[in-house]
Amino acid sequence: MLFKALCPKSPLGLCRRFMGMSNTFQPAMDATTALARERESRVLSIQSHVVHGYAGNKCSVLPLQLHGFDVDFINSVQFSNHAGYSTVLGQKLDDVDLAKLYEGLSTNRINNYTHILTGYCGNVKFLEKITDIVKDLKSKNPDVFYVCDPVLGDNGRYYTPKELLPVYRDVLIPLADVVCPNAFELGELTGLEVTTEAACLQGIDSLHAKGVKTVVVTSGVEGTQTHLRCYASRAEEGELDRYRITFPRLHGQFVGTGDVFAALLLVNLEDSMGDLEKSLRRVLSSMQALIKRTSEHAKQQVEKNPNTMCELRLIQSRLDLLCPIDCPQIMIEKL
Repeated sequence: MLFKALCPKSPLGLCRRFMGMSNTFQPAMDATTALARERESRVLSIQSHVVHGYAGNKCSVLPLQLHGFDVDFINSVQFSNHAGYSTVLGQKLDDVDLAKLYEGLSTNRINNYTHILTGYCGNVKFLEKITDIVKDLKSKNPDVFYVCDPVLGDNGRYYTPKELLPVYRDVLIPLADVVCPNAFELGELTGLEVTTEAACLQGIDSLHAKGVKTVVVTSGVEGTQTHLRCYASRAEEGELDRYRITFPRLHGQFVGTGDVFAALLLVNLEDSMGDLEKSLRRVLSSMQALIKRTSEHAKQQVEKNPNTMCELRLIQSRLDLLCPIDCPQIMIEKL
């Protein structure tokens, strides 16, 4: 998933919350207070890993830890770097490896989690083992909160095996509390061509019908030259809240933004007690600051060396991940 958005940078030591659709900002906790916050929350994150740069767990673990979550992470793959480079070398875990790791956690009775986060998986058997783990954790604790990023592909093409689709569609997604596909993935999961708002909302309804309470379609629906859109919906206890989110486009495409987004969505849904609008406003404010900083750095790098691959400026944006300044350029409309 690739976000391209624009927002002013955060000044040091200050974070402000944009409330409603007015231009009134209210102060939130400062960075010192935010860092001192203690939680009794532990996340099991199963995603990819890269030694150099940012993708998968390398993107998700830091934001979670900054916000006070303990994170146990399992790397579905360990690669030298992400696939944007000319060469990618490394190792892949298989379902047997994953089963052994989880058996160790279970045997020692340390498989106690409040949250689960899953992302990239390149193997069907591995994904099936993930479903077994999610089912086991849900049986131990029905309140464990599961965020599923069903990584299949983007822009009309797969970059994972197509055999993953039925496992996601029929087994894993019905277990999830939150699903955050892009438009291509939503289309593959629902059998629809998701290129319009109407088709997007229809696809979202299909996921709600599978039992998913919260769906966020992160990108790929009705963008323009100057703005991008995403859609979000929450269905619970007979009530349905839908949102259209519009924000400015910033040129540049960077790997790992979807992994950061999913982690921050988990954080903010907990902090807001499930308030989807507030969560999205904070998440997108963090994302815009991160991408703006990365884009500015990328421009400088390209001017020096056109072949340079620009990684996310994740470490440099840690204050924005923790205490974002909300951007009035973000427009959230209730549908």
